Amino acid sequence: MSPPIELSRFAQLKATGDLPSPRGVALAIIRMTQDAEVPMSELARVIKTDPAFVGRLVKAANGLAGGQRRAIVAVHEALMVLGLPAVRTMALGFSLLSNYRKGHCAGFDYGLFWSSSLLMALSMQTLMQRLRLAAADEAFSAGLLSRVGELAMATAYPVEYSRVLETLRRSPERRLLDLEHQALAMTHADLGAAMLADWGLPAVFYEPIRYFEQPDKAAFSEGSREFGMLQSLILARALTEICQAPEAEQSALMVMSLRWAQRLGLSREEFVDMCVRVAGQWVEWGKLLQFDTAATPDFATLGQEPASADGTVGGGVTAASGLKVMLVEREEAERQVLRSVLEDAGHQVFESRGGQRLIEQVLDVQPNMLVMGQSEPGLEQGRLIRGLRATRVGRAMYILLLTPEDDEQAMEAFEAGADDFLQRPLRTRLFAARLNAGQRVVRLQQELERDRDEIRHFAAELAISNRRLQEAALTDALTGVPNRRYALERMQQEWAAVVRNHRPLSVMIIDLDDFKPINDAFGHDIGDMVLRQTADALRGALRGQDVLCRTGGDEFLVICPETGLEAARACAERLRLAAEHLRVETGGPVLQLTVSIGVAARDDTMADVDALIKRADRGVYQAKEQGRNAVGLVVPS
Repeated sequence: MSPPIELSRFAQLKATGDLPSPRGVALAIIRMTQDAEVPMSELARVIKTDPAFVGRLVKAANGLAGGQRRAIVAVHEALMVLGLPAVRTMALGFSLLSNYRKGHCAGFDYGLFWSSSLLMALSMQTLMQRLRLAAADEAFSAGLLSRVGELAMATAYPVEYSRVLETLRRSPERRLLDLEHQALAMTHADLGAAMLADWGLPAVFYEPIRYFEQPDKAAFSEGSREFGMLQSLILARALTEICQAPEAEQSALMVMSLRWAQRLGLSREEFVDMCVRVAGQWVEWGKLLQFDTAATPDFATLGQEPASADGTVGGGVTAASGLKVMLVEREEAERQVLRSVLEDAGHQVFESRGGQRLIEQVLDVQPNMLVMGQSEPGLEQGRLIRGLRATRVGRAMYILLLTPEDDEQAMEAFEAGADDFLQRPLRTRLFAARLNAGQRVVRLQQELERDRDEIRHFAAELAISNRRLQEAALTDALTGVPNRRYALERMQQEWAAVVRNHRPLSVMIIDLDDFKPINDAFGHDIGDMVLRQTADALRGALRGQDVLCRTGGDEFLVICPETGLEAARACAERLRLAAEHLRVETGGPVLQLTVSIGVAARDDTMADVDALIKRADRGVYQAKEQGRNAVGLVVPS
């Protein structure tokens, strides 16, 4: 892919010091965490000097734990759960949040920006816990920074960017990215991706962030991690819009969001559960960060189309055969004639004299058909139709114009997207015939949409079934952790990532001590209990970013991304203690066991993944030779 932004342009911007950047304690944390061997005690000491960051870090760690572990209350515990990469990016994100709550760009809503960014962070974290495309803690930070390009533009070009935003408010049908490029010769998407790359975020995050607002320009191969991240960011943005949209727009946004959720293999129930969880966390974080958060909707009812009290069902079609029709006519006498024809045809009529609020009125009613006669002065028909066609509701609407003879505005309206016209003076029979023709078009559209819904529903069920089959193929049936096949695939992915980005990678091989005698003495049922409970104990002692896999009978593999040798050894020691303290409940004898762990970290002497795993395997033999219940490291000579 091409660079996010011309490098010389970005270097000049960065040199001016006008771009948002971390400050104070956060800057010290970022510098310290660039060293993978930094002592946790020293890092904890620096973090404790910023009580606000301590609270946010501990809350983030508890959010990852998801109630599966005891509550985390200490900084060093939060560090163990999150890991250095996540701490670094969280320090960056929360520093920007603290220092850029206000600014000089008059048209930029800083409070709304950070509230939206927080929703993106929580949505990405929850999605990654479900989809496992990336570490959930890093996804939180990536979501928090996903729109940092907008903040950068508001900070570096406050006057110019305020004009851009004002143009967007006047012409909502236009795209922000296009207006930015026209005014500043760059976009917030490109600038944000360049900043994230400069701050050290992996490409698997900053490249999808560059494209999630313009996915048609992305060139990610389907099935790649980047493609999955792109889809996740789009869905996170959709969830964010639901939470912050006016109540009248939430249901339509939910329908659109469910389509994106289906593409990721999420059922409606799963997505609704995710929405409820994210919205609850958003309110809690809002209190912590002192943000205003809107009242969260009842997600379970959004996007459904039950019959209403006035007899309308589905997309606004009456229980009989009529349509929802918005009638626009400023002359009372004309309006009465038109209304009479519409009601005689069985349609439900909503009236308007037109004017500047007409688009808002149409979007509130969401009619199937718009019959537009003379409007109040100040409303251009072409502009109205373009504005409507830019919305989901407006694209599906049938628009019938009532025009005087030789009206040039009618031609402009057709170019803007009108469907049909009828010249004045009005002939009621011809008007009724045109209404019938429009009704047939609307019915055909509705039938097509129902067919599409059925296909989407079938495709969603098929995607869910395929995903469950895929998960079953990659999961160990006994312990519930990923199996050997998943471990090998994930190792290849992590290896490719660290080779590109020159980041650390460690693995651990865990072997249960004297497991065979347990099997022989108590039978395989008891042996299975030992394996299950040991896997649970090991999983509970790992950080959020680490991946535990069962690769053989009594052998486990732990993949530790972004982790150097010393940090991996500390993690291995924690796992050893977790196994040592475990009491396996069997319904009979309570069993104890220990583990021997081999630890290895990637270095430049290793040609491939196999070399890394073999070194960890030698560490297991070394631990066995030390008398078992030990951690073994083979350091290259």
